[in-house]
Amino acid sequence: MNRIRHLILTSGTLLMLTAGICFVTAPADAAVTPAAPLQEEMQFLTPLQQTEDERLMAVLWVQRSAEYRGLSYQAYNLATMEVDKALAQRREEEKTLRKATANRNRERQRNGTKSRDDGRIPPENETGKQSGQKGSLRPLAVVLDIDETVVSNAPIGVYYLEHPEARANYNAWEQWIVQQNDLLPGAGDFLKYADKHGIQVFYVTGRGPQDKEATSRFLQKAGLPFPDATHLLMNDRSGSKMNHFARLAQRYDIICYLGDNAGDFPIGAVREDNPVIYKEEKNDKNFGSATTIHNNGTKHLAVAKTKTEIQNGKPKTEMPLDIESMLKHDKNAKRNRIVDEHKHSFGTKFILLPNPMYGDWESNLAKKYRKLPPEQRIALRKAALKRFEIRDKRK
Repeated sequence: MNRIRHLILTSGTLLMLTAGICFVTAPADAAVTPAAPLQEEMQFLTPLQQTEDERLMAVLWVQRSAEYRGLSYQAYNLATMEVDKALAQRREEEKTLRKATANRNRERQRNGTKSRDDGRIPPENETGKQSGQKGSLRPLAVVLDIDETVVSNAPIGVYYLEHPEARANYNAWEQWIVQQNDLLPGAGDFLKYADKHGIQVFYVTGRGPQDKEATSRFLQKAGLPFPDATHLLMNDRSGSKMNHFARLAQRYDIICYLGDNAGDFPIGAVREDNPVIYKEEKNDKNFGSATTIHNNGTKHLAVAKTKTEIQNGKPKTEMPLDIESMLKHDKNAKRNRIVDEHKHSFGTKFILLPNPMYGDWESNLAKKYRKLPPEQRIALRKAALKRFEIRDKRK
């Protein structure tokens, strides 16, 4: 009996040891090392994948750096200071106009003229004009962009890094804008503060009109003020926001403008190439592709490449490029001069937020830059850099 019991215990011990060997698990706090990417995949990126891969550090900086958050808070702190200054100035203007109205009423009484003033401040009057306050009692407002100003598109930027062909298809963008939910640091607090103090808020965005309903729903979901059609102004296909800016300036006293692009300010930095992707109708024979509307109103059908075309890496081919001639069409020098002319307004009237991921500065590097093959865009980016050359001291 003891022998049988000994065999049973021995067998059980062996089974437990075997099970222990088969099901060993790593400690809970052990770091999980991801599988390293295959060298072949890294060596054979297509040019299109390379153009997107160059954006990786910019997207990572936006998502991870404390500096980006600090700059966003800084921008909205400056905007709050401008609102406070405008409100203080408005109180002084109202006081001046009330005093002028009271003086005019007393003058009329002395002359035996019945006063028609009821003590309310008119929206515009001769007294305001004479005191250098023409139109000063129009409603106060702030004007701002949406993308990279109120919200960050870094997550879909990551998707584009991994799926470069998706930029030519409206479907990815459409799904993103209905799911995004993160505001830039400081944006929500500032917009609610402005609304609390009676400031109108206008969102002037480069998004196409087909995105208006989804954008309005997002503003409502985020609890932001004025998500209505009157205050949400979409891309009018002009290649500029100047039309919207001009109309708003006629009716409101604009405290400040906020944006991530020189074209987000009323300074005439017109976009040379301003494509907006519009969704094709289902009966379109190229359904699944996208139509790009350019400044001149022409349409360009951008059919998304297949997964096989994108993922089958090929060695980079040499292409003869006339870089010097291409860079002659660089419009950034003109845009830089425009910004220089308004340098005293940045940080007060114009508040700029950081966006290293994309922008008009890139598309302005060359004529029809967005239509260039990926190889040429890569070469052009490198050629546009200013370099430091080390001299050989032995010569």
